[in-house]
Amino acid sequence: MSTPTTRLSTGPVPAPPRWLTALAILGAAAFVLGLFIEPDRAWTGYLIGFHFFGSLALAGAVFLAFLALSGARWATALKRIPEAMTASIPLAGLVGVGLLFGLHSLYEWSHPGLVRLDPLLEHKSPYLNVTGFGIRLVGGFLLWTWFALMMVKRSRRVDSDPTRDSRAGDVKLAAVFLAVFAITWSLANFDWLMSLEPHWFSTMFSLYHLAGLACAGLSAVIILAIWLERRGTLHGVLREEHLHDMGKLLFALTLFWVYLWYCQYMLIWYVDIPEETSYYLARKEGPWWLLVQTTMVLKWGVPFLALMGRKACRSRTLLVRVAGVVLVGHALDLYVQVGPPMMGDTPLFGIWEIAPLVALLAFFCRHTIKALGAAPAVSQNDPRLSDSLGYETN
Repeated sequence: MSTPTTRLSTGPVPAPPRWLTALAILGAAAFVLGLFIEPDRAWTGYLIGFHFFGSLALAGAVFLAFLALSGARWATALKRIPEAMTASIPLAGLVGVGLLFGLHSLYEWSHPGLVRLDPLLEHKSPYLNVTGFGIRLVGGFLLWTWFALMMVKRSRRVDSDPTRDSRAGDVKLAAVFLAVFAITWSLANFDWLMSLEPHWFSTMFSLYHLAGLACAGLSAVIILAIWLERRGTLHGVLREEHLHDMGKLLFALTLFWVYLWYCQYMLIWYVDIPEETSYYLARKEGPWWLLVQTTMVLKWGVPFLALMGRKACRSRTLLVRVAGVVLVGHALDLYVQVGPPMMGDTPLFGIWEIAPLVALLAFFCRHTIKALGAAPAVSQNDPRLSDSLGYETN
């Protein structure tokens, strides 16, 4: 097995900016205050922030798994970033445990009196209940944390033993993880989001949110990679070819996301079953429909138009801006899904909805940057590093 001939002198990982800590503290304080003033709105913001935070953390593990399965070498120089993102998975689990205290504010099926009056909720109660919700939440995060730890551990073995080839084991682990993740992520989204409207159902809901997770996670990787380069950590490592591949991949993922959005909408509209149309009836009138359209523009329209050209995908400034727009679109997408069952016909958008999301996003960024400092920014012993630094895109 060959070893890389290129030796890099990467800079240290910078300390997390202090303003991230300040934002996290202020947002958390505002959430606690909201529990006494507007508890329902505070828990709505908490659910949005929790899902956003968990998606970014889990996207790191999904990214590592797909790199292993595909045998992709181009991202070898950047794999420390998704590895660091996975460090937030157990913390997202702790945030999820906090969600258990807000079940009565969010989910009608958590009220036994309402369940007894609704035949459908009573039929679903053996699965959709507080105990089952908590067990699935904790069990899911335990599984995801274990798989993430194992993938990162295997990835970093090469630092201490560059002659050890673990690619076959990496592929097996990644395949098992993705199979488990497909099931557990589906159950998680049924619990966390779809059960806000327990009379509605969709067979594409979990795949739709997997596409959203991928869009948001890759956007975070792009922003972190360029931020690290500008601060000297990845100077001489991050090349235009890396940017080009990430730009093309973001273009493709946002296109896949909007394709799933259209498929779900078109099928429900065409079949016109009352149990399915209720979801869109609540979002297709008034200000909610405007927010849905805005989500489409931010999460698909902007990246589709901005990243069509080869030169655009290689522009650091443009990529960072597009990635930021996609993240805003992802947050708005979650707001549009959580908002109608909680707020009715009129969207409420204030500090109680924003504060938990800002706090958890700032905490994710701070913890990810801190986790990046736990290992060398680039694994120079990896035999695939020279391919990552020397390849050319077409």
